[in-house]
Amino acid sequence: MFKKSVRVLFVVAIMFVLAGATYAFAAANTVPDSFAGDGSGTVSGYAVSNIHYVLAANPVNIASVTFTLDSAATDVRISFDGTTFHSCTVTGGTSCSCTVTGTVSVLSATSLRVIAVQ
Repeated sequence: MFKKSVRVLFVVAIMFVLAGATYAFAAANTVPDSFAGDGSGTVSGYAVSNIHYVLAANPVNIASVTFTLDSAATDVRISFDGTTFHSCTVTGGTSCSCTVTGTVSVLSATSLRVIAVQ
């Protein structure tokens, strides 16, 4: 009976040591300050001006498009059909130069869609 009590006491002592170690580990965590919030603001569109089309070596196709935005943007894309988009390089926040990938004929370009984000 004495041996059984010692075993039980030993198991209980190990549980206290593990509980203390777990507490000490958890107590050592450091969490930096952070922010969370909810708000709203106006989302307005861009005014596009000075649109200039550059013809490809085969002049029935468009090689690139340049234009100016009225406010700074960081990511700009264009599309002539609403499904295929071409990336643009933005210089100075408002000057955009877009290289047309693939073949887009002048005849098939019935609209110019500009998507820009700040």
